[in-house]
Amino acid sequence: MIPAESQSSARLDLPYLQAGQMQKHVTLNEALTRLDALVQCAVVSRSISEQPAAPDDGALYILPDGATGAAWSAMTPGALARFEAGGWTAIAPPPGLRAFVADEQRLVVFGEDGWIEVGGSPDRLDDLQGLGVGTASDETNAFAAKLNSALWTARTEGEGGTGDLRSVLNKTDEAKTLSLLFQSGWSGRAEIGLIGDDDLVLKVSPDGVVWREAVRIDRQTGRLGFPVMDALLRPATQDVLTAFETPPGRVRAFLIDDLISALEAAGVWARLSALYVTAAHDEQAGRLNLKTPGLYDLTPMNGPAFTADLGWSGDGVDAWVDTGLSASALADGGTGLAAGVWVAANPSPGTSQFPLGPVDGDETLSMAISPTTGNFSARVGTGALAVFGAAPAVTGHFCVSRTGTTHVSGYHDGVLIGAPASAFTGYAGGSTGLLRRLGNFHNGTLAAAWLGQDLDAGQVAALHGALAAYLGQAGVV
Repeated sequence: MIPAESQSSARLDLPYLQAGQMQKHVTLNEALTRLDALVQCAVVSRSISEQPAAPDDGALYILPDGATGAAWSAMTPGALARFEAGGWTAIAPPPGLRAFVADEQRLVVFGEDGWIEVGGSPDRLDDLQGLGVGTASDETNAFAAKLNSALWTARTEGEGGTGDLRSVLNKTDEAKTLSLLFQSGWSGRAEIGLIGDDDLVLKVSPDGVVWREAVRIDRQTGRLGFPVMDALLRPATQDVLTAFETPPGRVRAFLIDDLISALEAAGVWARLSALYVTAAHDEQAGRLNLKTPGLYDLTPMNGPAFTADLGWSGDGVDAWVDTGLSASALADGGTGLAAGVWVAANPSPGTSQFPLGPVDGDETLSMAISPTTGNFSARVGTGALAVFGAAPAVTGHFCVSRTGTTHVSGYHDGVLIGAPASAFTGYAGGSTGLLRRLGNFHNGTLAAAWLGQDLDAGQVAALHGALAAYLGQAGVV
């Protein structure tokens, strides 16, 4: 029962008729006017601040801050201003009142913070427990989307942005996983990311159960690895590939593996101290000792020219390459020693060229080729010159081998040219250079070179065949 002293309703403030009241219709009409404003509330605008001069009867406005006009300026911001019969009435909205704003086509609701949008486009959404687009999120997938296409595009500078777009994904520590998982029929087929460590990894799977690591990029060196493919390569090849600062590509990697395989099968690999395939994919690879990477790598001196897939070139004046290996170290107290070079570009005609020889000290290991006659000669463990005769060409694979104390053998492209008598007197300890012999230099180009223990004719032929196969398939010769 309504108390006799109550003058209006508790929520909508509708005026009550009082007992014995005169002109009850006035009070009733006031209550009906408020109901007309509040029931299924619709306002013309909530942004117009200037009081309209001739609004329609029943027009309703939400007053913004700073409203002007004879009637509006006296009303409270946020109130409902209703026009009827030439006059304005201010109505205080009750909490929870919803109103449709016609000029925005939006629904707003009145609360403690004033009028706020209902189901509109908020400026931001914070601390959501889940978000689903076209589907429902759950405890495992706090964000879920079911759609056919998605677009991310950068905000332009004209829109207050930078024109850049960067998506940042983060994990808490190295041992965790940060990845993109690709599925087919809800079964994993590929995954890329930081998976259990901080290297970038690509894995693939035929069934979502068995996974194979296909690609790995080392975070420290940037080197690209192919674990599944590398598992097919022999350990010596993997040592070489690891030593390359820039990976050579899969075709070149398998050519290196074929080269090492052929040398191992022929018993040559174990007898080499250094093998330089100078016709490499880059300068660092052209300096590398493939037999023991990091030990006796080549050191360019006075700016010899390097050409990718061709090799090192001397200028005939002072540019050369140092091996750091001495003849005495190669022989290791014995007499057996062998060395070879692959001359890729024809040296200039004229005096003899020296593709290999001592940097300083005694000349007990050196090679000489006459660009004019093709005459090939060498010193191997003796100060006397051993002359092998004219080679079929002044380019190609030249090598010498001392297998005993009485003779030295000279070969061109794996074929014996001559084996003259040469009495052994000993080896010097100075470093051996390529494109240099003491003060004499070579102005051609070397695609490969090697140093090691003595080789017999069969091993020389096998070594030549392996180098020829590599250089041929690499497009060098």
